[in-house]
Amino acid sequence: MITVTGYQIHQVIFEDPTIIVCHATSDEHACEVLLKIVKEGHRAIIENAKLINEYEIVGSLNIQGVIKPIALLRQGNVLVLATEWVHGLTLRHFAQSGQISIPVFLKIAIQIARVLEQLHKIHIVHMNIRPDTIVVVPSSLRVSLTGMGHSVLSMDGGRQARNMPLIEGSPPYMAPERTGQLNRVVDGGTDLYSLGVTFYEMLAGQLPFHAKDPLEWAHAHLAKTPLPLLTFNSQVPAIIDEIIMKLLEKTMDRRYKSAYGLRMDLENCLQQWEENGDCERFRIAQQDGPLLLEINRDSSDKPIMLSERTEFETSETSNGYSQVLELAAVMRASQAFSEETDSYHLLSKLMSILIEVAGAQRGCFVAIRSAELYVEQIVEAESREQPLRGGIPLSQYENVCQNIISYVAIKRHFVILEDAAREGLFTQDTYVQLHKPKSVLGLPIIAQGELQGVLYLENNLTSGVFAAERLGVLHMLASQINYVQRLLGYYGSSQSIQEPKIGGALTSPIVPLTEREIEVLQWMAAGLSNKEIAVRLVMSAGTVKVHMRNLFGKLHVNNRVRAVTVATQLNLLQATPIAE
Repeated sequence: MITVTGYQIHQVIFEDPTIIVCHATSDEHACEVLLKIVKEGHRAIIENAKLINEYEIVGSLNIQGVIKPIALLRQGNVLVLATEWVHGLTLRHFAQSGQISIPVFLKIAIQIARVLEQLHKIHIVHMNIRPDTIVVVPSSLRVSLTGMGHSVLSMDGGRQARNMPLIEGSPPYMAPERTGQLNRVVDGGTDLYSLGVTFYEMLAGQLPFHAKDPLEWAHAHLAKTPLPLLTFNSQVPAIIDEIIMKLLEKTMDRRYKSAYGLRMDLENCLQQWEENGDCERFRIAQQDGPLLLEINRDSSDKPIMLSERTEFETSETSNGYSQVLELAAVMRASQAFSEETDSYHLLSKLMSILIEVAGAQRGCFVAIRSAELYVEQIVEAESREQPLRGGIPLSQYENVCQNIISYVAIKRHFVILEDAAREGLFTQDTYVQLHKPKSVLGLPIIAQGELQGVLYLENNLTSGVFAAERLGVLHMLASQINYVQRLLGYYGSSQSIQEPKIGGALTSPIVPLTEREIEVLQWMAAGLSNKEIAVRLVMSAGTVKVHMRNLFGKLHVNNRVRAVTVATQLNLLQATPIAE
């Protein structure tokens, strides 16, 4: 039985493994409240932190449409947050009660935009906009926002928000810049993208993208285009479809720049509907302007080209989300090697994993045959078919920038273009002028000092997708593709291929890992941060760092991704199943 001192609990509204949400009455104030009760367990420290964050950020606000906290209580090792009670439904449940009409949608959408407008003016980014954090009162259509445990103050230029770990967001609603794969600050435009996903779901009855895990969700937000809303709901006026598609722009400078500009367009639509029963087309975003935030945008927003290094390491300072995605890619690649018996299917899987973790729309692996460049593997993110197998001389393949690939092969330097058509060495290239690609990567694949091939990737929807500090995992996956491709040349597709070993054949460490080090390694492979591992294993974060330093030394690696890769090859992750 659930009890909280000073409150009479009437009903459990929601429960998951980490938190319980209840409808209750406060004995002291004799009023109805909503209680969020953290559960004891390995996630308690994180859930406690979210309640503290919500209480501190929202407690001092006086914004109509934001559900305010009343009290923050400690109950043993966990916290309880009491907030105002609203007699309403989450937007998800409201939408499930029947198809939402256009005027009802507009009235709800305008209120949400108005609340976000007020939050953004005082530098608060909600960071968790989705149908579950929006409450609607059916009788009046009054809207309130909740779920602000993820919220951040953007006074630091959005860097705090950009470095939030994976667990602090809902992947289906996360803006491209929140994946950690873009060198972009997180500001109010991030909320507007999440709002676009929410609006799309309200009117289409489904999300704009489909994915199975965080890696696929991140890739969809970066590299896939949603179908028009009219595909699923013929009643949606074209102008509303256009507004929502602008909210879903991958690149921040093409998205709405303020909730005010969005609200003005929505109010225009509602006025037309109430007068004429329809919404005519008009030029949107005419009253849009920069978000009223003091964001310090540095030179990272400018298109750049890098071609200075040939050695790549995964950055130790890369944010939690990006690191978890890289670890997921490594684990999926290892699983593909262990499960796939057909070598061509294995290549297809590896190429698909590679473009997902890279955030690319399309790409190819170009191998060297008798000192000539041949396109061997081609993959398209939007294609439902298996990635194409090439074997085409580069000079005969016109769907890539041949000059970039040749440049990378000759110089043995990687090339990163944030907006290839605007700046860099290749703006006058015929392919670039014709196709106007945004993000482009050319990466030399080098093994034992010899050039093996070139990995070429593009994203024509989003600029700034590829970053130098994230090339390590891409080089690793491309090297595996090259390994399989070469063995196919010798043995054909019937040969069973084992996963390649980093730096040659691997044997168990000369100094065996301790039981504690293996436990740390296993939780690391699951994507947990040092603090989360510390909670799981009942030790300090400093002790976790000591174990990680020791196991890195024993495995002869210098970062998490390589540690997990080597551990997978040595079957260390299956040594002792981790207890949930």
